[in-house]
Amino acid sequence: MSYRDPYDDDAQPICPSCGVTMHPLIDEGIDADECRECGFRAAWPNADAAGAAENGDDDRWA
Repeated sequence: MSYRDPYDDDAQPICPSCGVTMHPLIDEGIDADECRECGFRAAWPNADAAGAAENGDDDRWA
C-alpha cells in the first residue's frame, strides 16, 4: 500500500467489520492496518511473495 498523505482519512482503508477508518501499524513494525474501534487487522500484500512467483519459488497449488 502506498499513501500520499498518511494522515488523510480518505486515503486510509475502511474496516469491513465496523466501517471505521483503519490505521497503519508500521510504527510497531507490523505490515498491516488495524481498526482502533474493533481491532480488525488487514495485512498488507507482501512484495516478496509476488517476486517468489516470478522466480519459480511459488509453492501454492495451481
